[in-house]
Amino acid sequence: MPNSQNINQRMSIVALAWPILVEILLRTVLGTSDVFMLSAYSDKAVSAVGVITQLTFFLIIVSTFVSSGTGILIAQYNGAGSEKDSANVGAASVALSVIFGFLLSMLAMIGAVFLLPYYGLEAQVEQYAREYLLISGAMTFNVTIGIVFTTILRSHGYSRSPMVVNLISGVFNVVGNYIALYQPFGLPVYGVQGVAVATVISQVIGTLLLGVILKRSRIDLPILALKQVPKDVYMKILKIGGLNGGEVLSYNIAQICIVYFVVQMGTSSLAAFTYAQNIARFSFAFALAIGQAAQIQTSYYIGKGWVSSIFKRVQIYFFIGFVVSTAVTGVIYLYHEEILSVFTDQPDILVMAGTLVMGSILLEAGRVFNLIFISALKGAGDIKFPVEIGVLSMWGLGVVFSYIFGIHMGYGVIGTWMAISLDEWVRGVMMARRWRSKVWTKFKAA
Repeated sequence: MPNSQNINQRMSIVALAWPILVEILLRTVLGTSDVFMLSAYSDKAVSAVGVITQLTFFLIIVSTFVSSGTGILIAQYNGAGSEKDSANVGAASVALSVIFGFLLSMLAMIGAVFLLPYYGLEAQVEQYAREYLLISGAMTFNVTIGIVFTTILRSHGYSRSPMVVNLISGVFNVVGNYIALYQPFGLPVYGVQGVAVATVISQVIGTLLLGVILKRSRIDLPILALKQVPKDVYMKILKIGGLNGGEVLSYNIAQICIVYFVVQMGTSSLAAFTYAQNIARFSFAFALAIGQAAQIQTSYYIGKGWVSSIFKRVQIYFFIGFVVSTAVTGVIYLYHEEILSVFTDQPDILVMAGTLVMGSILLEAGRVFNLIFISALKGAGDIKFPVEIGVLSMWGLGVVFSYIFGIHMGYGVIGTWMAISLDEWVRGVMMARRWRSKVWTKFKAA
């Protein structure tokens, strides 16, 4: 391949990881800015967004059934030098993302009407949640297409473009939130609905920009020749994506159940849980970026046949991620009072959220195992094992013990945090042992 040296350079962990890290931090800042701006509007609005976040994550994870299979196949085909197969996968994934996206948009609107009442939220919180989900959920198809565009770019080693696009769309989001909540130029307060509209507009701008970048790039994407794409390409994407997304889907459904338990503990507990979750995203951002980059690199190296090299590299990536995540969480805890006071001045919420941030030191250390080793296993094509163990651990430990510790034993939201930590550590240690066993060398997706 004449371009092999360039793609090898783009597939280095640094070239892949740092733009992904910046992008994750941007997304985290945007999510936190939504919470921060809404906290000045209403703690009940924050609680509503906390519930909706779990539901929208669920929709996004379902949409990754397409993108996750796409990423693994394209990177492995690129590693093996199969450019035509790589192009076919890209084109098929775009077509599938459109179909899945519209189905998910319909599901979101149905959920806003029929699912939210089962949470047992306060009337005002439920109204805010419904307003937000109806607007943001209706545009899920746009998010689904954007995720596939991002995956195609990253799988070819182009990690910077999605980062720049997220920066641009993020600016639009913050400006939109400001207009919705702070009455510039004498405008009325648009509240939760305004924040939802701002989020949707920024996401549409992002997807359009990604589409333009893809069109101008050197990536072969034969959208107009979809009829010529073999049917088995679609089946491969769905099979791998279904397995790959199964573990993450199970996690998010489990989180929805856990949030349901937290709702029963009261609005203050839900607000504290939401604040702590948003702050925790900064703790694991580095490990998440390393994990996503490691998955792309693992797929590429497997295609190349560089097994021993990637075996050593992933373990080094884990060690670095563990140290950095633990250190960042520790620093956040040292300044947690100052950080939390920015969001709320309610004493009970401050105390609960502060305790959760302290518990994050243990929780995030365990999460690093899963973020890096599971990603690498999936990149190698070893997907079934993480799904099976994930389902057992998330539900058997995370959900069950959230109820036992949080509600039955009366530890409240702190008990829920303990259960989540238990799940992360048990599942994570098993994934680390799986990687060191080298069983994954028997699998290959492409």
